[in-house]
Amino acid sequence: MSSSRTKIVQMGSCPGGLDDCNEQRQRGRQKVHDEATLKARVVEVAFGTFQKHSYNGTTMALVAKNAGISKRTLYELFPSKIELFAELAIRHRANLLDVPAGRKAETLEEALRAVFKVDQSDEKHNQQAAEMRLFYVEAVANEELGMLLRKHCGSELHDVVTAWVEDEVEKGRIVVQSSRDTAKYLLDVLIAARLFRPKTPDMITGLSDIRTYLNHTIQLILNGLLPR
Repeated sequence: MSSSRTKIVQMGSCPGGLDDCNEQRQRGRQKVHDEATLKARVVEVAFGTFQKHSYNGTTMALVAKNAGISKRTLYELFPSKIELFAELAIRHRANLLDVPAGRKAETLEEALRAVFKVDQSDEKHNQQAAEMRLFYVEAVANEELGMLLRKHCGSELHDVVTAWVEDEVEKGRIVVQSSRDTAKYLLDVLIAARLFRPKTPDMITGLSDIRTYLNHTIQLILNGLLPR
C-alpha cells in the first residue's frame, strides 16, 4: 500500500507520466550544463577585457558587450564586478595544480611534474603567466583586489601545497624541516617563476623553454647543487 502511495505522489509531480519526468530532469541537467559553459566563456572574455582595460577601466556593460550577452544575464551569473574577478582568480588557482595526479605518481620526480603541471602545453603555460601578470598588477593598484588575491591565490593555494607536502612526508618520500616553508619554496620556484619569466626568449640569451626550465628546477630540488 505504501509503495502505491509513493508511486502516486511521484506521478502527480509529472502529469505526463514517467517520460515527462525524465524529460524535465534532462532539461534541468541541460540548463545547469549550459550555465556552466556560459560562465566559463564569460570569465574568459572578462580576463581579456581586464587585461586590455585594467580592472578599474572595465565595466560590467563592457564585459557583457564583449561576451555577447545582456547586462541582466551577466548580473544573474555574477552580481558584481569583484565577484566576476574573484571567479577568475578561483579558476586560475584551480588550474595551477593537479594534486590528485601527483598522488598517483610512483616517484617524487613524477609527482612534482604532475602536481605543478610541468608538461602542459605552451598555450596553457602562457595563459597562466598572463593571468599571474594581471593579478600582480591589479593587486598593487587595488587594495580590495589585493586582499582577494592573497586569499584565493596566496593563502589558500599555499594550504593546498602544504597539505601535499605533508602527505609526501608521511609516505617517506621527502624530509623537510617545515612543511609550510617547503610549500612556499615550491610555489616560488615552480609557479611564481612563470610570472617573472621574459615574454620573449631573446630577452635572456640561452634561456630554456618553460617545460625544460621547470624540469631543470625539479632536478635541482631533488639533487641540489653539490656534486655527487
